[in-house]
Amino acid sequence: MQNKYIPITKNIPKTILNRRFKKLQELIDNEEYFSEEQIRMRDPLLYFIYVGQYIRNQNKKPDSNFNLSEILIDQIQKQEYEIRLQEMYDKLGPNHDYPNLMIEARIKDTDLEDQEDILIRLMHDRFINGLDKDFIDYEQIDLNEDYDDQKQMNLDIEEEYFENQNIDLREEEVKQSEYTGIQDY
Repeated sequence: MQNKYIPITKNIPKTILNRRFKKLQELIDNEEYFSEEQIRMRDPLLYFIYVGQYIRNQNKKPDSNFNLSEILIDQIQKQEYEIRLQEMYDKLGPNHDYPNLMIEARIKDTDLEDQEDILIRLMHDRFINGLDKDFIDYEQIDLNEDYDDQKQMNLDIEEEYFENQNIDLREEEVKQSEYTGIQDY
């Protein structure tokens, strides 16, 4: 499997990263955007690789308050997911190393939870990097000063100041060095 996390893009300004992080916290608190169903619909292939290929614990008791409309909606969503997954899989071509769509693997519940955690972390990283453009209007987040965290902005300013101080000190040390290039024995 590939790298488990998406590195944060270095060319995104800290102000925008901080705003996106603040919005990410809102979305996490809301619990809808990063729900299993939403992730499955946004990125079926990634969901399948980390979670969907595994057989779930079948010992769940059926809900006695089931609603026919909920069952139908669930079936329609499952069909949409399978169609989108197949389309994404077909785009990969024959030379990919992803798991076979037709084979379900078994996994321990604890390992499945770990896989779910990795998937959610990947989705958080995708959001911060601006890779959910089809589902989120990043312009509304990136230009919204309401997401500014003054405390974090002050920490960023301090960090940048001290980084510049360290660079200046290193340059000064190089200038004052008495190294002649000749080795002393």
